[in-house]
Amino acid sequence: MKIIVTGCKGQLGTALTSLSKKYDTYNWRFMSRVDLDITDIDRLDEFFSKNDMTGSVVINCSAYTDVEKAEDEPEKAFLVNRDGAKNLARASSSFGFKLIHISTDFVFSGDKGSPYKEDDIPDPVSVYGKSKYGGELEVLNCEKNCLIVRTSWLYSATHNTFVKKIYSKLISGKPFSVVLDEIGSPTYAPDLAEILVTITEHIKNVNDFQTSIYHFCNKGEVTRYYFAKKIAEFIRNSTSIHPVLSDELNMKAKRPHDSALDCERTVEKFGLKVRLWEDALKEAVNEIRSE
Repeated sequence: MKIIVTGCKGQLGTALTSLSKKYDTYNWRFMSRVDLDITDIDRLDEFFSKNDMTGSVVINCSAYTDVEKAEDEPEKAFLVNRDGAKNLARASSSFGFKLIHISTDFVFSGDKGSPYKEDDIPDPVSVYGKSKYGGELEVLNCEKNCLIVRTSWLYSATHNTFVKKIYSKLISGKPFSVVLDEIGSPTYAPDLAEILVTITEHIKNVNDFQTSIYHFCNKGEVTRYYFAKKIAEFIRNSTSIHPVLSDELNMKAKRPHDSALDCERTVEKFGLKVRLWEDALKEAVNEIRSE
């Protein structure tokens, strides 16, 4: 079976690239934006028409992810996150492949007060969140053979995400502040990559399944502040971390205050075993320390 990964230079695409060595019976193709621009419908059609896509799975990791910059560049965010998803969903129907589209907890407002289920109604509060929700709606318009997998607080040891930034600040020894009033479910990119392969194996031989949404993150929820404190604990670092409220930071983009995700549907559907976020974070921190 052929698995095509778009946006392969991002942290999830990188994690899938590493994981492909374990699942070498599949025919993997990793496509960067230069290789395959999902916003260019003509190039997409040309690529898919030249390749037999029957029975193949496309995992769409392409995304505009700069939450702050999106406030100033909404057209660019919507071009990739909404229109790119639309192009792939339509191509899925035209060329006969299955699509797994990656989305985000930022489609929610964060005001529910408990973990979000797949059927909860999105209400994004930022341009980034609105653009990703727009992409979800476009994929849902394709009634068959597409899955949306929402994830949250994605991090890895390979990219300069929240975990690496906190690690660097701790090593510098200078006191710093972290938001206290943002709650979420951290997700280690290699764990999500493994789950995506599991999902791929479940859907590869299923014809005409209904397009639907699933959630995946590591088990549990935490504030940004205590997430940072846990990193400090793992490396036995005593640098002072001060809690602040998000309103004190004067960020352009509003963030959901509590966007933790409920993954029960995904766990039951695909028979998953999900690690605690602390266990996954410890592995990531150890990998960063070994660099």
